[in-house]
Amino acid sequence: MSRTSKRQSLVVVFIVFAVALALTACRGAGPAEPVAAPSAVAEPTETGGAPPSGRAVAGDAAALIEQARAAMSDIGRYAFTLHLVQKLSGGAAADSVFEVNNAGKVERSPLKLDQTIASVQDGEKSSLRAILVPDAYYVYDPSFEEWGKLSSEQAADIARTLSDYQTDPAAALASAASLGAGLSSDSEAGRDVVRYEGKGPEALAFLKHILEGTLDLNSLDEAVRRSIKLKSLSASFTLDAATHLPLAYRVESEMTIEYEPGSPSELSQVFEGTYAKHGATEAIAVPEAALAAPELDPPIDDPAATEGDLGTLDELNGPEGSDSY
Repeated sequence: MSRTSKRQSLVVVFIVFAVALALTACRGAGPAEPVAAPSAVAEPTETGGAPPSGRAVAGDAAALIEQARAAMSDIGRYAFTLHLVQKLSGGAAADSVFEVNNAGKVERSPLKLDQTIASVQDGEKSSLRAILVPDAYYVYDPSFEEWGKLSSEQAADIARTLSDYQTDPAAALASAASLGAGLSSDSEAGRDVVRYEGKGPEALAFLKHILEGTLDLNSLDEAVRRSIKLKSLSASFTLDAATHLPLAYRVESEMTIEYEPGSPSELSQVFEGTYAKHGATEAIAVPEAALAAPELDPPIDDPAATEGDLGTLDELNGPEGSDSY
Protein backbone atom coordinates (compact mmCIF):
# COMPACT_ATOMS: atom_id res chain seq x y z
CA MET A 1 0.00 0.00 0.00
CA SER A 2 1.35 3.45 -0.90
CA ARG A 3 2.08 6.01 1.79
CA THR A 4 -0.87 8.12 0.66
CA SER A 5 -3.28 5.17 0.64
CA LYS A 6 -2.05 3.93 4.01
CA ARG A 7 -2.43 7.38 5.50
CA GLN A 8 -5.99 7.62 4.22
CA SER A 9 -6.97 4.24 5.63
CA LEU A 10 -5.49 5.09 9.03
CA VAL A 11 -7.32 8.41 9.06
CA VAL A 12 -10.63 6.84 8.14
CA VAL A 13 -10.29 4.06 10.74
CA PHE A 14 -9.39 6.65 13.37
CA ILE A 15 -12.36 8.83 12.57
CA VAL A 16 -14.93 6.08 12.21
CA PHE A 17 -14.23 4.01 15.30
CA ALA A 18 -13.90 7.18 17.31
CA VAL A 19 -17.20 8.61 16.26
CA ALA A 20 -20.15 7.09 14.45
CA LEU A 21 -22.45 8.93 16.84
CA ALA A 22 -25.79 9.14 15.16
CA LEU A 23 -27.76 11.91 13.57
CA THR A 24 -30.78 11.97 15.86
CA ALA A 25 -33.93 13.80 16.50
CA CYS A 26 -36.64 15.39 18.49
CA ARG A 27 -38.88 15.22 21.51
CA GLY A 28 -41.02 12.17 22.01
CA ALA A 29 -40.39 8.47 21.54
CA GLY A 30 -39.07 7.16 18.23
CA PRO A 31 -39.69 3.88 16.46
CA ALA A 32 -38.65 0.65 18.11
CA GLU A 33 -36.15 -0.16 15.36
CA PRO A 34 -34.05 1.96 12.94
CA VAL A 35 -35.57 2.64 9.54
CA ALA A 36 -33.43 2.49 6.41
CA ALA A 37 -33.28 5.61 4.28
CA PRO A 38 -34.79 5.25 0.81
CA SER A 39 -32.27 5.47 -1.99
CA ALA A 40 -34.58 6.95 -4.63
CA VAL A 41 -33.84 10.56 -5.58
CA ALA A 42 -35.11 13.33 -7.82
CA GLU A 43 -34.13 13.44 -11.46
CA PRO A 44 -30.57 14.83 -11.64
CA THR A 45 -29.55 18.15 -13.12
CA GLU A 46 -26.47 20.30 -12.74
CA THR A 47 -27.90 22.02 -9.65
CA GLY A 48 -30.50 19.52 -8.49
CA GLY A 49 -33.29 20.28 -10.97
CA ALA A 50 -37.05 20.19 -10.66
CA PRO A 51 -38.60 17.20 -8.89
CA PRO A 52 -40.96 14.86 -10.69
CA SER A 53 -44.67 15.64 -10.64
CA GLY A 54 -46.32 14.98 -7.29
CA ARG A 55 -43.34 15.91 -5.14
CA ALA A 56 -43.15 19.01 -3.00
CA VAL A 57 -40.47 21.48 -4.04
CA ALA A 58 -37.67 23.18 -2.17
CA GLY A 59 -39.75 25.47 0.06
CA ASP A 60 -41.65 22.56 1.62
CA ALA A 61 -38.50 20.43 1.79
CA ALA A 62 -36.57 23.19 3.54
CA ALA A 63 -39.42 23.60 6.02
CA LEU A 64 -39.26 19.89 6.84
CA ILE A 65 -35.51 20.10 7.40
CA GLU A 66 -35.99 23.11 9.69
CA GLN A 67 -38.66 21.27 11.70
CA ALA A 68 -36.30 18.34 12.20
CA ARG A 69 -33.41 20.66 13.09
CA ALA A 70 -35.50 22.42 15.74
CA ALA A 71 -36.98 19.19 17.13
CA MET A 72 -33.70 17.32 17.51
CA SER A 73 -32.13 19.92 19.74
CA ASP A 74 -34.01 18.51 22.74
CA ILE A 75 -32.79 14.92 22.39
CA GLY A 76 -30.06 13.93 24.84
CA ARG A 77 -29.54 10.22 24.10
CA TYR A 78 -30.24 7.73 21.32
CA ALA A 79 -29.19 4.48 19.66
CA PHE A 80 -27.69 4.39 16.19
CA THR A 81 -26.21 2.42 13.34
CA LEU A 82 -23.75 3.82 10.80
CA HIS A 83 -22.43 2.38 7.56
CA LEU A 84 -19.56 3.85 5.53
CA VAL A 85 -18.00 2.52 2.33
CA GLN A 86 -15.08 4.26 0.59
CA LYS A 87 -13.44 3.09 -2.63
CA LEU A 88 -10.20 4.75 -3.79
CA SER A 89 -8.51 4.02 -7.10
CA GLY A 90 -6.09 5.45 -9.65
CA GLY A 91 -3.78 8.42 -9.50
CA ALA A 92 -1.18 8.51 -6.74
CA ALA A 93 -3.13 6.15 -4.47
CA ALA A 94 -3.14 2.37 -4.52
CA ASP A 95 -6.58 0.86 -5.08
CA SER A 96 -8.26 0.44 -1.71
CA VAL A 97 -11.70 -0.39 -0.32
CA PHE A 98 -12.74 0.46 3.22
CA GLU A 99 -16.05 -0.46 4.87
CA VAL A 100 -17.24 -0.01 8.43
CA ASN A 101 -20.42 -0.82 10.34
CA ASN A 102 -21.00 0.80 13.70
CA ALA A 103 -23.74 0.33 16.28
CA GLY A 104 -24.10 1.87 19.69
CA LYS A 105 -25.60 4.57 21.84
CA VAL A 106 -24.82 8.20 22.59
CA GLU A 107 -25.36 10.73 25.36
CA ARG A 108 -24.87 14.29 24.16
CA SER A 109 -24.27 16.39 27.30
CA PRO A 110 -21.71 15.65 28.48
CA LEU A 111 -20.69 13.68 25.40
CA LYS A 112 -20.53 9.91 25.93
CA LEU A 113 -20.37 7.11 23.37
CA ASP A 114 -20.47 3.32 23.65
CA GLN A 115 -20.18 1.49 20.34
CA THR A 116 -18.95 -1.60 18.55
CA ILE A 117 -17.21 -1.29 15.20
CA ALA A 118 -16.70 -3.90 12.50
CA SER A 119 -14.46 -2.79 9.64
CA VAL A 120 -12.98 -4.30 6.49
CA GLN A 121 -9.88 -2.75 4.88
CA ASP A 122 -9.01 -4.37 1.54
CA GLY A 123 -10.47 -7.68 2.73
CA GLU A 124 -8.87 -7.61 6.20
CA LYS A 125 -11.50 -7.64 8.94
CA SER A 126 -11.24 -6.13 12.41
CA SER A 127 -13.61 -5.18 15.20
CA LEU A 128 -13.50 -3.54 18.62
CA ARG A 129 -15.58 -1.95 21.31
CA ALA A 130 -14.95 1.68 22.21
CA ILE A 131 -16.29 3.94 24.96
CA LEU A 132 -15.77 7.70 24.94
CA VAL A 133 -16.51 9.68 28.11
CA PRO A 134 -15.30 13.08 29.28
CA ASP A 135 -11.50 12.99 29.67
CA ALA A 136 -11.08 9.34 28.65
CA TYR A 137 -11.41 6.87 25.78
CA TYR A 138 -11.46 3.10 26.35
CA VAL A 139 -11.07 0.22 23.89
CA TYR A 140 -11.48 -3.52 24.33
CA ASP A 141 -9.40 -6.07 22.42
CA PRO A 142 -10.72 -9.64 22.83
CA SER A 143 -7.50 -11.17 21.54
CA PHE A 144 -5.86 -9.87 24.74
CA GLU A 145 -9.11 -10.11 26.72
CA GLU A 146 -8.40 -6.77 28.34
CA TRP A 147 -9.15 -3.09 28.11
CA GLY A 148 -6.86 -0.23 27.15
CA LYS A 149 -7.20 3.49 27.85
CA LEU A 150 -6.17 6.67 26.07
CA SER A 151 -4.98 9.81 27.82
CA SER A 152 -7.35 12.71 28.39
CA GLU A 153 -5.49 14.66 25.69
CA GLN A 154 -6.04 11.87 23.15
CA ALA A 155 -9.68 11.55 24.17
CA ALA A 156 -10.10 15.27 23.56
CA ASP A 157 -8.47 14.90 20.14
CA ILE A 158 -10.94 12.14 19.27
CA ALA A 159 -13.89 14.23 20.41
CA ARG A 160 -12.73 17.06 18.13
CA THR A 161 -12.77 14.75 15.09
CA LEU A 162 -16.47 13.99 15.42
CA SER A 163 -18.59 15.31 12.58
CA ASP A 164 -21.80 17.26 13.00
CA TYR A 165 -23.72 14.20 11.86
CA GLN A 166 -22.53 12.62 15.10
CA THR A 167 -22.34 15.37 17.72
CA ASP A 168 -24.32 18.34 16.35
CA PRO A 169 -27.27 17.02 14.33
CA ALA A 170 -28.84 20.48 14.10
CA ALA A 171 -25.77 21.75 12.26
CA ALA A 172 -25.82 18.66 10.02
CA LEU A 173 -29.40 19.39 9.00
CA ALA A 174 -28.59 23.06 8.52
CA SER A 175 -25.94 21.91 6.06
CA ALA A 176 -28.57 19.83 4.24
CA ALA A 177 -30.83 22.87 4.06
CA SER A 178 -28.04 24.66 2.19
CA LEU A 179 -28.76 22.40 -0.80
CA GLY A 180 -31.52 24.90 -1.45
CA ALA A 181 -33.45 24.78 -4.71
CA GLY A 182 -32.24 21.25 -5.45
CA LEU A 183 -34.26 19.83 -2.55
CA SER A 184 -37.57 18.04 -3.00
CA SER A 185 -39.78 16.07 -0.65
CA ASP A 186 -42.63 13.60 -0.58
CA SER A 187 -44.44 11.39 1.91
CA GLU A 188 -44.25 7.62 2.18
CA ALA A 189 -46.22 5.61 4.77
CA GLY A 190 -46.08 8.15 7.57
CA ARG A 191 -42.59 9.37 6.74
CA ASP A 192 -41.42 12.50 4.98
CA VAL A 193 -38.44 12.04 2.69
CA VAL A 194 -36.29 15.00 1.65
CA ARG A 195 -34.09 14.34 -1.38
CA TYR A 196 -31.39 15.92 -3.49
CA GLU A 197 -29.43 14.94 -6.56
CA GLY A 198 -26.94 17.16 -8.39
CA LYS A 199 -23.36 18.33 -8.65
CA GLY A 200 -23.49 22.10 -8.39
CA PRO A 201 -21.44 24.28 -5.99
CA GLU A 202 -23.98 23.73 -3.23
CA ALA A 203 -23.50 19.96 -3.52
CA LEU A 204 -19.72 20.23 -3.24
CA ALA A 205 -19.98 22.46 -0.16
CA PHE A 206 -22.41 20.00 1.42
CA LEU A 207 -20.14 17.05 0.63
CA LYS A 208 -17.05 18.73 2.09
CA HIS A 209 -18.97 19.17 5.33
CA ILE A 210 -19.41 15.39 5.45
CA LEU A 211 -15.80 14.71 4.42
CA GLU A 212 -14.61 16.59 7.49
CA GLY A 213 -15.71 13.52 9.44
CA THR A 214 -15.25 10.66 6.98
CA LEU A 215 -11.93 11.75 5.43
CA ASP A 216 -10.55 14.10 8.13
CA LEU A 217 -10.64 16.74 5.40
CA ASN A 218 -9.31 19.58 7.52
CA SER A 219 -6.05 17.73 8.18
CA LEU A 220 -5.23 17.48 4.45
CA ASP A 221 -3.10 20.04 2.65
CA GLU A 222 -5.06 22.95 1.26
CA ALA A 223 -4.04 21.97 -2.28
CA VAL A 224 -5.53 18.49 -1.74
CA ARG A 225 -8.76 19.93 -0.35
CA ARG A 226 -9.06 22.33 -3.27
CA SER A 227 -8.43 19.55 -5.77
CA ILE A 228 -11.70 17.74 -4.97
CA LYS A 229 -14.03 17.74 -7.96
CA LEU A 230 -17.55 16.39 -7.53
CA LYS A 231 -18.92 14.10 -10.25
CA SER A 232 -22.27 13.25 -8.63
CA LEU A 233 -24.09 13.42 -5.32
CA SER A 234 -27.43 12.06 -4.15
CA ALA A 235 -28.86 12.39 -0.66
CA SER A 236 -32.02 11.47 1.21
CA PHE A 237 -33.21 12.29 4.72
CA THR A 238 -36.08 10.29 6.20
CA LEU A 239 -38.20 11.98 8.90
CA ASP A 240 -41.14 10.86 10.97
CA ALA A 241 -44.11 12.74 9.53
CA ALA A 242 -45.83 13.15 12.91
CA THR A 243 -42.92 14.03 15.20
CA HIS A 244 -40.45 15.34 12.58
CA LEU A 245 -37.95 12.92 14.11
CA PRO A 246 -34.99 12.21 11.80
CA LEU A 247 -34.96 8.47 11.22
CA ALA A 248 -32.20 7.97 8.66
CA TYR A 249 -29.97 9.54 6.05
CA ARG A 250 -28.06 8.29 3.02
CA VAL A 251 -25.48 10.22 0.97
CA GLU A 252 -23.80 8.72 -2.09
CA SER A 253 -21.01 10.61 -3.86
CA GLU A 254 -18.48 10.22 -6.66
CA MET A 255 -15.50 12.56 -6.83
CA THR A 256 -11.85 12.91 -7.78
CA ILE A 257 -9.11 14.01 -5.41
CA GLU A 258 -5.45 14.79 -6.13
CA TYR A 259 -3.15 13.56 -3.38
CA GLU A 260 -0.40 14.54 -5.80
CA PRO A 261 -0.86 17.47 -8.23
CA GLY A 262 -1.97 16.42 -11.69
CA SER A 263 -2.66 12.83 -10.61
CA PRO A 264 -6.36 12.58 -9.68
CA SER A 265 -7.70 9.53 -7.85
CA GLU A 266 -11.29 8.36 -8.04
CA LEU A 267 -13.06 8.31 -4.67
CA SER A 268 -16.60 6.99 -4.18
CA GLN A 269 -18.36 7.08 -0.85
CA VAL A 270 -21.61 5.81 0.66
CA PHE A 271 -22.39 7.37 4.03
CA GLU A 272 -25.63 6.37 5.77
CA GLY A 273 -27.13 5.87 9.18
CA THR A 274 -30.29 4.99 11.11
CA TYR A 275 -31.63 6.10 14.51
CA ALA A 276 -33.80 4.60 17.24
CA LYS A 277 -34.79 4.85 20.92
CA HIS A 278 -34.61 8.63 20.88
CA GLY A 279 -34.32 9.80 24.48
CA ALA A 280 -34.84 6.23 25.71
CA THR A 281 -31.47 4.46 25.76
CA GLU A 282 -29.89 3.20 28.98
CA ALA A 283 -27.22 5.34 30.60
CA ILE A 284 -23.68 4.71 29.41
CA ALA A 285 -21.45 3.20 32.08
CA VAL A 286 -17.74 2.33 31.90
CA PRO A 287 -16.99 -1.24 33.11
CA GLU A 288 -14.76 -1.54 36.17
CA ALA A 289 -12.16 -3.41 34.11
CA ALA A 290 -11.95 -0.48 31.72
CA LEU A 291 -11.58 2.05 34.52
CA ALA A 292 -8.59 0.07 35.80
CA ALA A 293 -7.02 -0.32 32.34
CA PRO A 294 -3.44 0.81 31.59
CA GLU A 295 -2.90 3.79 29.31
CA LEU A 296 -2.15 2.84 25.73
CA ASP A 297 1.22 3.73 24.24
CA PRO A 298 2.17 4.73 21.53
CA PRO A 299 -0.61 7.11 20.45
CA ILE A 300 -3.19 5.80 18.02
CA ASP A 301 -2.17 8.19 15.26
CA ASP A 302 1.49 7.07 15.29
CA PRO A 303 2.05 5.21 11.98
CA ALA A 304 5.29 3.74 13.39
CA ALA A 305 3.41 1.85 16.09
CA THR A 306 4.38 -1.81 16.22
CA GLU A 307 1.90 -4.09 14.51
CA GLY A 308 -0.05 -6.04 17.09
CA ASP A 309 0.90 -3.67 19.91
CA LEU A 310 -2.10 -2.78 22.06
CA GLY A 311 -1.33 0.86 21.31
CA THR A 312 -2.07 0.49 17.59
CA LEU A 313 -5.82 0.93 17.71
CA ASP A 314 -6.45 0.21 14.06
CA GLU A 315 -5.12 -3.29 14.81
CA LEU A 316 -7.44 -3.87 17.75
CA ASN A 317 -10.29 -6.33 17.56
CA GLY A 318 -13.47 -5.89 19.56
CA PRO A 319 -16.53 -7.90 20.55
CA GLU A 320 -19.23 -8.58 18.05
CA GLY A 321 -21.85 -7.23 20.39
CA SER A 322 -22.19 -4.79 23.24
CA ASP A 323 -24.55 -3.94 26.07
CA SER A 324 -28.21 -3.63 25.22
CA TYR A 325 -29.35 -0.18 24.29
